[in-house]
Amino acid sequence: MENIVTRHTLAGRWGLIGYSMGGRIVLQLAEIHPGSIDKLVLLAPDGLKVNFWYWVATRTAPGNLLFRRTMRRPGWLFILLRISHALRLVNPSIYKFAVHYIDDRTVRHDLYTRWTAMRKFRPDLGKIPGIIRHYQIRVSLVYGKYDRIIRWREGEEFRNRSFGLSRLILLDTGHQLLRPQFLPDLLPLITT
Repeated sequence: MENIVTRHTLAGRWGLIGYSMGGRIVLQLAEIHPGSIDKLVLLAPDGLKVNFWYWVATRTAPGNLLFRRTMRRPGWLFILLRISHALRLVNPSIYKFAVHYIDDRTVRHDLYTRWTAMRKFRPDLGKIPGIIRHYQIRVSLVYGKYDRIIRWREGEEFRNRSFGLSRLILLDTGHQLLRPQFLPDLLPLITT
């Protein structure tokens, strides 16, 4: 980030935008360089809550071994997903999301690589609200009302801890916030 700022001679404070897992990166950068940041736009951000299954799959040796093997040979997981879906034990949108990421070999490989690399981004959620308050960082939290992957209630909890400097915006969608119809909602957050 420092190289980008220097190369493009960005003066003063600047804003960061993160979508989904990118939200975790943005939170980590805000923790590391809070004096350089004046606003954060977090779109369905990962990182406001530690997901137990993600933690097991990426930060424990047995979990990571099972995750790696499953991404190479996902047959057992497909069977489990289909049975869970047929018995209505899993939400249909989570089922579609999981099948999308597991059905294609390249997508599975990318998912494993991305999740494993992202495990090192661990913003300190106990410190972030204090940093926001101290540096007066404006935060916009944007969620889909029907998102089953990253729920807006996580943003509400975060907003309540950030001393009135965060606002929560709900869009009439699920996790797919980067669609053309939402541009009128998102553009003012980016440009102001």
